[in-house]
Amino acid sequence: MWEHWSLPRCNFVLWLALLGKLKTKDRLVYAQLDTCCIFCSQTEESHAHLFFACTWISTLWGKIKSWLRINRHMNSLCSAVRGLKAGEKSLETRMPRLSLGLVVYLIWKERNMRIFEHTATSVDLLFRQFQITFYTILYFHDKNPYAFNVYD
Repeated sequence: MWEHWSLPRCNFVLWLALLGKLKTKDRLVYAQLDTCCIFCSQTEESHAHLFFACTWISTLWGKIKSWLRINRHMNSLCSAVRGLKAGEKSLETRMPRLSLGLVVYLIWKERNMRIFEHTATSVDLLFRQFQITFYTILYFHDKNPYAFNVYD
């Protein structure tokens, strides 16, 4: 599942999300916070809700799946990972592996920007950010995987 040319911070956030260790609001019961999802304000924020059940995030996933021509249904991070073809080297099988880590990272980053910096990005702008980063990684992965850092 891990691509050697993925961004390390994307892989790290994906790893924490798969383990259920990201500090979502449902895990911060000691802090007495408003536990509503920052994106949809409809239900409690949890890993399951944040990455797939939220309507705002579902719109983003829909755009990304359509753009990458992914037709299968994904309702959790585990089901998304199960659908990845591990070990295959073709670009078509590597693109979904790269995109999963990138999307999870961008969702987590956007969530934190909304909570801590009170700034919000639209779904379309976040999708565009995904596309630019995705193309940048694909362009540079054969040349020198350590030559750039997209988020610094």
